[in-house]
Amino acid sequence: MRRFVLACLILLGATAAFAAGPYFLDRSGVLWQASATPGGLVLTGQKNGAQVVNSVVPFPLAMPGTTDTQIQVAADDLTGKVTVVWQRTWAAQASEIMMAVWHGGDWERVARLSSDLMANPRNPQIQLTQFSTSVPNPSAPDDPGQATPVQDSFLHVVWWEGIDQSHGSYALLRLTADPTDTDALQEQNLDNFTLLGLGCTALMPPAVLEHPTFAAQSAHDRALILFGSQRLCLFQLLEVSFAAQTTPVVGSDGMTVVAQRRRSVPIFGLKKAFPMTQDLSMDNVRVVLGSNLIPVAYRVTDGTVQYVTFGDQGWSPLQTLVVANGLTLDQAIPLVENLAR
Repeated sequence: MRRFVLACLILLGATAAFAAGPYFLDRSGVLWQASATPGGLVLTGQKNGAQVVNSVVPFPLAMPGTTDTQIQVAADDLTGKVTVVWQRTWAAQASEIMMAVWHGGDWERVARLSSDLMANPRNPQIQLTQFSTSVPNPSAPDDPGQATPVQDSFLHVVWWEGIDQSHGSYALLRLTADPTDTDALQEQNLDNFTLLGLGCTALMPPAVLEHPTFAAQSAHDRALILFGSQRLCLFQLLEVSFAAQTTPVVGSDGMTVVAQRRRSVPIFGLKKAFPMTQDLSMDNVRVVLGSNLIPVAYRVTDGTVQYVTFGDQGWSPLQTLVVANGLTLDQAIPLVENLAR
């Protein structure tokens, strides 16, 4: 029985083929790519085979031996901004998580998301979401024609950091904010959202613990983060959703309200928890959620799609879908993802 369970769980160490990575195709048909070069990170954009963008991130490598890895790219169709997130490793056990935002032919933001090189921040993952709603006019709350639309785009980033007291970290960037807005970027320790527990006494290998990730699901107005914690032996599913907030803008006299600022604010809530074992690798895992938030995980190996689902009895037996007899890989993957209902 134990051998059977191990086979199911080891499957979740999926190949990098389905992980977020250095490519992103936007709705206009531009294929964005970020790549590491001796002179630093380079962002390119190609459309119909022709290069339309080639730009070096203005944060060059400072010394020999520095490397840029774990490169992630995302293009937001609402703002037209392209974001690159990556891990810059300066030396053994010394790294940082970097972010750069390209917009309108220039880099409007280059920032360090992590603050301590010696905490060895690592394994970043990213996701885009959009939120839209409308705020009623207080003078005519029943007239939708007088409501004020609120629409925001967000970039979510997760990574792992720390040596002894290590934990997952989370950053949220409001892409629709002005680049000078100091509130546009916020960060959180994911352990702040864990359930109460007495601590995890089992020794979890790095491939299990150190890979917070985003679960794919049909709702694109929120992010679902699956992460582990040293506080207890569970993977937890954290939802980041949004609500509109109206804030009065006070005039220079300190009393007169001159405008109303409307924007989206994040709401954090734990949704589910799943067992965490020493044999479940989260490195490059592909997790798909249905409306019931029950996961399906899969990988492609040797001409097959191997997958497991999670249910009331825990992880299912290992299933194998053979890519043969007219069934192609691009047909097989949607079949497996459709199991998330």
